[in-house]
Amino acid sequence: MVFITLFILGYFSSRGQGWIVDENNIETNWNMTLQTGTVAILTETSNDFSYTGNSMNHHPGFNLNFQLGKMVWERVDLGFETGYSRLRGSNNNPSGICFLNQHPRYNSQNHPFRPFPISYKTDIISVGLYTKYNFINFSTWALGYLKINIYTRLGMGIFTYQSLLSYQNSDSYIFAGLESPLYLENNNEYPSTILFYITPSFGLNYQLSDRFFVSIEISTQHFNAGNLDGIPTFNNNLNYTMHANEVKNEYTHTNTNTAKVLFGLTYFFNFDSRKQERMKDMPWFANRYRTYYSKYQRRSSKKDRQQWLPFFNENFKND
Repeated sequence: MVFITLFILGYFSSRGQGWIVDENNIETNWNMTLQTGTVAILTETSNDFSYTGNSMNHHPGFNLNFQLGKMVWERVDLGFETGYSRLRGSNNNPSGICFLNQHPRYNSQNHPFRPFPISYKTDIISVGLYTKYNFINFSTWALGYLKINIYTRLGMGIFTYQSLLSYQNSDSYIFAGLESPLYLENNNEYPSTILFYITPSFGLNYQLSDRFFVSIEISTQHFNAGNLDGIPTFNNNLNYTMHANEVKNEYTHTNTNTAKVLFGLTYFFNFDSRKQERMKDMPWFANRYRTYYSKYQRRSSKKDRQQWLPFFNENFKND
């Protein structure tokens, strides 16, 4: 009986003294984030900001992001991100768009462009790196640290895209004498040397537990491509009588600025490269999970009682 009692007490004591991850090394404080939300074009600008404007009316689109990060210093993360965006918009009266009304592709002496309602859809795939700074959690005098904190993030990388511009009504192609679609950009016409983006972000985290966060993030993106709305920008000097080389000289490189509102779910985890070795040598050893953010997560009193009083039973009643 004494042996059995000592065995049970020793077992729970060893579980209570399991390894806690206080240090920050290559195996600790990793996180994965999945975000989804809406995105839309704000405006286009030239490199010297002499031109700012829009040729289309932009509508909210769809965005999906995945991030894999690691806390490298206290509250500072470095990570990898990849995302997909669907941009969309329309123009019910495109008679003022230089590209459509003066480009030789859509105009001739006998067949001018017909300004029927048009719309665009653009798909963007991006890959990049980011750095993220997490501010310390909010706190109050009465409750101490809360489960809420804000963060800022800066990402940059490369992207590829395809823009599709078309008439909203397929019958319009017959009246206009044009082929469908009006414009299909696959990075071959007037491309930039390197297609890159920069995105500053601001967000708010709420801790569901020491492993899971939910967040809302607001960000802007700067793309060094101006035809994400399906409309390349040309000078007003463009004329349907010009040859291809002359047309290209009238092309104006612009950049596109977009905005996102994203909702995310983050999962924090640690690696454990010595698990098999430890289980072989110390089968009763318990590895309790913890990250830097665990100190802000208040555990329920029931969980504390169960850890320090292993025989405690919530359903036990005093007679």
